Amino acid sequence: MLSRLIPLLLGLALCSGAEARVLVLGQVSEKPGKDYEQLRPMAEYAALQLAPLGITSAEVRLYPQAADLAAAMRRGEVDWVSETPYTAARLVHEAGARLLLRKWKNGQRDYQAIIYTRADSPVYSLADLVGRTITFEHADSFSSYYLPRQLLENQGMALSPMLDMHQSPVPGRVNYIFSRNERNNAHWVHKSLIVAGALNNNDWENPARVPAALRDELRIIFRSASYPRALELVSATLEPELMTALQYLLQRMTPESAPDVLARYEHTTGFEPILPDDMQLLNDIYQSSRAW
Repeated sequence: MLSRLIPLLLGLALCSGAEARVLVLGQVSEKPGKDYEQLRPMAEYAALQLAPLGITSAEVRLYPQAADLAAAMRRGEVDWVSETPYTAARLVHEAGARLLLRKWKNGQRDYQAIIYTRADSPVYSLADLVGRTITFEHADSFSSYYLPRQLLENQGMALSPMLDMHQSPVPGRVNYIFSRNERNNAHWVHKSLIVAGALNNNDWENPARVPAALRDELRIIFRSASYPRALELVSATLEPELMTALQYLLQRMTPESAPDVLARYEHTTGFEPILPDDMQLLNDIYQSSRAW
């Protein structure tokens, strides 16, 4: 792969008169230590391969919220991002980010949101959640906030946020609270602290996040349609030749050619081209979520 890529990059570099610069990979993160270690090998690998275009090194920059990452991209401080569709929609509309590729994260091309409750719960449908409380993961989550909330609103239900689980639910509304992580989400429901939870199907099936013994005592009441698992985006200020070369590089990476780098990069198994409907999906996500 490298032998085919380097001539292309050298040709681009000669045409562009590339200047030395740092390649910056960014992401929203609530676990900066863990996420830094996942992103760093890929950033360094890409910087090495893109050296003929003037890339001298790589940096990973993590941000607590999508708004912070969008602001950094507008300032030209982040070149490249790997994110879920919800955050990607914000970056496209608020920072002018450009879609680069789809990413098979955790070996998944796409994923679903699931809504679940205890096996012995009286809740059997979305309508049964009215007057009760559901826990989402966090406000920047596509599968555990945007999707389930949109599903509920599409059913004509109004939602109300709760500051803590001791607050009384608002009658006639689906009340929600953030669990901050997958383990809390499942444990709160299992312990009947919250009536229902929302996760993606990959987290649901991962015993490190939802232990099998615990999952056996829970019951899924709804599955969404499937959506892209993750997307690679680049800044509007990234040089066209660098965008082209990065896209070329990533698309040709496979578990056979770069096993360690891909495994560390959020267990990625490959990349594929953006599909025609992907931008419309991001537009729909952004427009519907702005009303919140």
